[in-house]
Amino acid sequence: SEYDAASSIASSLTSYAPEDVLTGGVLIDKPDAQLITALLDAMVPSNMNLALVSPRFNETTANAHEKYYDFGYLDEAINPELIARLEKASGFGLLPPPELTFVPRKLDLITEGVTVEDGPELLMKTGTVDGWWMGMAEGIHLPKAVVQVKMGFPEDVIESVDDAVLSAMHSRIVSQVLEQPTDMIQTCGLSYSMSAHSDGLALSFSGFDEHMSELVRMVLPKVSAPGEEGNAAFEQARRQLVLDLADKTRLQPYQHAMEAFEVLTIKGRYSRVEMLQAVQDTKRVNLEAYDRFVKKVFATEAHLSMLIAGNIDRPRAKALVEEVAAGLGVDVAAAEKAERFQGALRVVNPSHPLEVRVPNPIENDPNSATVVAYQFGVPNIADRVHLAMLGEFIDRPVFEALRTERQLGYVVFGYVAPHASIVEVRVLVQGFREAPDTVEMLVEETVRNLTKRIETMPSSEIAARKQSLRTQLTKPPSTLGQFAGMYWDQIWEGTHCFRKRALQLAALDATSTSSSKPLVEAWRRAVDPQQGTRKKVAVKLFGAGAAGRP
Repeated sequence: SEYDAASSIASSLTSYAPEDVLTGGVLIDKPDAQLITALLDAMVPSNMNLALVSPRFNETTANAHEKYYDFGYLDEAINPELIARLEKASGFGLLPPPELTFVPRKLDLITEGVTVEDGPELLMKTGTVDGWWMGMAEGIHLPKAVVQVKMGFPEDVIESVDDAVLSAMHSRIVSQVLEQPTDMIQTCGLSYSMSAHSDGLALSFSGFDEHMSELVRMVLPKVSAPGEEGNAAFEQARRQLVLDLADKTRLQPYQHAMEAFEVLTIKGRYSRVEMLQAVQDTKRVNLEAYDRFVKKVFATEAHLSMLIAGNIDRPRAKALVEEVAAGLGVDVAAAEKAERFQGALRVVNPSHPLEVRVPNPIENDPNSATVVAYQFGVPNIADRVHLAMLGEFIDRPVFEALRTERQLGYVVFGYVAPHASIVEVRVLVQGFREAPDTVEMLVEETVRNLTKRIETMPSSEIAARKQSLRTQLTKPPSTLGQFAGMYWDQIWEGTHCFRKRALQLAALDATSTSSSKPLVEAWRRAVDPQQGTRKKVAVKLFGAGAAGRP
């Protein structure tokens, strides 16, 4: 990003002369052959240090202590027999790297592309495939492209926690299987990623466009059939997932609270404990179960959605859609059974306030976390504009009330957030000063005070919020990823409202600065509706020693 580039250059100014700022730490202007030889000669087993980190280490056997991070470790000499064996080892020595086959040489740029206002162009539409094209972005003229892929499947494909675990493992296994085969092409400026979701598999390809098809042809066969390499990688992936799920300190307490919030409110989400129990049980999660799961996924009548942006013209894009469909086993000519696809994730619709009380899973951590969410519901365009303005407005007052005045903790957020198809007003607090039950009462008090502040919001404040939102909505994308990202969520969810930004700008222009009434109405609909039921969801995570801890 521009920020990262500026930050990197600024830090280099303290270490290098002006003429070396851009290349310092990267380019060696005058190689020192003697120094290089000395460094290479020092790379021998007798100069080696080994470090092993293991969850099985018994700290009572430690003979040394790291005072800054407060942990014990065992420090001992490497077995001389191992050193001797390594010194006798022979190999190929140092060889020049092979020629980089995938260095891009065709750097011609296409000239056609859609505008940000119009959004993607539907390039291909069948019963099971929709392919969208954007072409070259205005102001981003690079010989690169971004290809986004969703292989959507019905919700009954992942119908249990075992399926959720195997789905998560599948991404890891594919990545490990492809690490060596794709190394050369990724060295030349191409990359891919894969992730699993409850309604489909996501694939992303990006980089120089010349060899994009070669990367696709490398990846897709292993996505649909990891083969013997996948079988070999299975146990490693399972053990690593066990370690990741068992390590509760990887997340802050408020992140654990947000996990519980997602499990409570989204259908098909599973807790960390459920996932860990499943992956630890080799009768439930094993190679045979994994093989059945992969076959089930790719035997399903899937729906393929794709978005292609950048330096790929329409004919190449259409051919790429057809190639991906064939590679993932999607029958382009089939008629989609629409009733099997539920579309967007479904959020709980509470008929009364919901509350979940859970202990902080981090042992002896005194911090508690409280998440309070007020559901607004499904917004229209004007609602989105008013809620976005409110989201910017409430952040500072919430922080001042709960952090500065009440000193409840360093993690205090007040914000408006999308949650699947709905929008919510949320307040999040982490700290050890007060227990979550008290924090919830203080959150309610803060929300009531915010209602009064919004009712009396001066026209100058409304105008400032309008201008801030306009700046966000009119800011052009600066990277291909941002260009494609403006529309990919809508393609993934199947909404295809590509003119939403233009419609929001029109709604913003129609918002008067003389009255805060539209903002008050949107705010009250979420936190204190005049009609219907108040839809409030609270997650309370109790730290060690906190009053009311379950």
